[in-house]
Amino acid sequence: MESRDERSGGSAVSGSTDRSELSRKLQLTTIALGCPTSKELCARFAAINPNTAFTAQNAYKWVRGKATPRLSSVYEDWARVLGDDFTGAFVAASTFEEFARHVQQHHQVPEAALARLAGLPAGEAAADEPNGALVPLVWQSSHVLCGRYLAVSFAWSRGEAGRLILGSMDITPAQDGPPEARYTEFLFGQRVPMVGQVSGDGRAAQSVLQCTFSRRLYFLALQVPSPPANIVGGILAGCALHDPNTRAITGRMVLVRDRSGAAEAQHAVDYLDATVEALDVEMGHLGYAPSPRRTAATGALLDLLRQPRKTTELYEIDPEAVSQLGLTFDRLKVSQAAPLAEIS
Repeated sequence: MESRDERSGGSAVSGSTDRSELSRKLQLTTIALGCPTSKELCARFAAINPNTAFTAQNAYKWVRGKATPRLSSVYEDWARVLGDDFTGAFVAASTFEEFARHVQQHHQVPEAALARLAGLPAGEAAADEPNGALVPLVWQSSHVLCGRYLAVSFAWSRGEAGRLILGSMDITPAQDGPPEARYTEFLFGQRVPMVGQVSGDGRAAQSVLQCTFSRRLYFLALQVPSPPANIVGGILAGCALHDPNTRAITGRMVLVRDRSGAAEAQHAVDYLDATVEALDVEMGHLGYAPSPRRTAATGALLDLLRQPRKTTELYEIDPEAVSQLGLTFDRLKVSQAAPLAEIS
């Protein structure tokens, strides 16, 4: 008897162009869903259909343009994974351009990734990537993390102890290579940027930031969330600038995506009292509409930064708490939604 992989993995569609269309659609799907590896994407399919033919073995062939599905159920499962506004017939029959437009209406997809996929010549599929990746590793962090954020953490300066320090974090895609992170704080009466490349594996991202003022290095570790990535949690470590003993410090940092659509950041870059009222004002500058729900989300953000350590030996940021905070911000109304190209 034939296995699911044997029955559904072969090609019933002639020509490399059709296989290339399928490959590009799958690559776009991995970006839209935030599933950079075959294991994660297959898990999405299995969650809606435990008997799905979208197995790791088949996914490997399909995403690389080596075969196309023989079973219509694959496209039905695919549509359910993408959302209620998709049908199996549309997923199967649409051109890549039609498929991409529809995906963009329901998921956040960075323009750089879309342009790259749209520009693939017919017959050119995804190249083999390490660790079972379905898309190049450079995309795995950039397509989710790229954008402009308010960075919120507690101040390292003894003189500002107990207060927040608000910074600006811009993560921008590169033409070739990893994206760049630019973190800016207001220190010594001026804006001090720290710049570094972002590398990641789809689940975590890291950057070594160099301060342009002191030339010191700071390590930033982030947990990569699923789209739309309104909240990103992480840890920043380094040596304090405002300190006579140059203490080595680490602290939690929460990035809140700027949804204002403004050409430049409107939020403060300065020290701030660690109160819900003060920080909630900044949420308004990010484009989140005023409401009791927004105020509660702001309070949850402060609670996350203040969360007691689970052990005395290690300092971490709770991934479950970050995910819950992300869901809370995802439900907030936006006063003026930015175009996808600006917030992705």
